[in-house]
Amino acid sequence: MATRVTKKEQAVELHDQGLSVEEIASRLKTSPTYVANTLIESGRTPEYFDLYTHTGPQNPYARRLAGVLRFRTPEAARASILHLDEIFHEYEAQGDLRGQHQVQLLALVGRNRAEGIGKLEAADLFTDWLLAHLMPRRRMRRRREERESRTSPAPGH
Repeated sequence: MATRVTKKEQAVELHDQGLSVEEIASRLKTSPTYVANTLIESGRTPEYFDLYTHTGPQNPYARRLAGVLRFRTPEAARASILHLDEIFHEYEAQGDLRGQHQVQLLALVGRNRAEGIGKLEAADLFTDWLLAHLMPRRRMRRRREERESRTSPAPGH
């Protein structure tokens, strides 16, 4: 009895032979995203990127934010947004604008992914959070200055 070779095994073998993600997807009659994620799972780093692939943490913030996005159900999206919000406000309290920006980017990715797979209620939840957390930098700077003035000793003391 012959052993069945899975689509994932075929994708890895074709990649190791030098084929691109797009070529493999065409041969296997599947999506490039499926192929790229299969290769990533196997420890390879394909030269392919889209909203639905992830090769691992790219910066110091990504490690903390890994696995936060959930949008299978509206409840999962709400829990994800609560977690993002907690992290965002922690970075805000530290005055870490880069961290806040990374959280906003991840929320945008969540919004786009949810919309892309037809989870429109979840996409709307991410959109609402983003709209509430996008403010001009000058307003953020003014808030930080106000916070610092409250914690600094008065002149002459």
